[in-house]
Amino acid sequence: MDGLKKIGRFIRNCVELYIPIVAFVALFLIFCFQVFMRYIVNNPQSWTLEVEQMCFLWLVLLGACFAQREKAHVSFTLLYDILDVKGKAITAMLGNLLIAVTFAVAFIPSLRYIWGLMSRAQVTSILKIPKTLVFFPYVIFLGFILVYSLLDIYEEIRVLQGDQRYINKMLNEGKTEAEQAVEDAIQQENGEAKKEEQ
Repeated sequence: MDGLKKIGRFIRNCVELYIPIVAFVALFLIFCFQVFMRYIVNNPQSWTLEVEQMCFLWLVLLGACFAQREKAHVSFTLLYDILDVKGKAITAMLGNLLIAVTFAVAFIPSLRYIWGLMSRAQVTSILKIPKTLVFFPYVIFLGFILVYSLLDIYEEIRVLQGDQRYINKMLNEGKTEAEQAVEDAIQQENGEAKKEEQ
């Protein structure tokens, strides 16, 4: 079972971390190459735009999956922060339900369309890269965000049922970086005080 978890974690990290990192590095290097060829050598390369667009799509869509996993998307929590735990769970669940329904409705038509590009032999104009490959991260994005939303809904239901583990998790996720840093400093001081007493 641990082996399967490690494999799953590795695949998830490949999709959400390693591929976007490679896409970002490729995007940056090709951009620098394009600037060099255009302004120094005076010989602009038309193929670079296609590769840059593809790298950008892969970077943004798959990187957004990682941001969702880490709950790092920008959010406005002015009203959310003043609610009690159950209020937070209800509002978060409503938002996640909206995302889950929207992405579930969009998943199959998007998959059919993007897969259909291959059967219609749709390719990019310069490098002849199959458009299915170019746009496939969108389907991955829909699938991953849908799964993360469903997992969040499960956790919010557990909070409403009074499960203390999930209540603590929700309260910790709602803390700002400053609050977390203060708590960590207090815990560290308490740990050092205990060591001195012993």
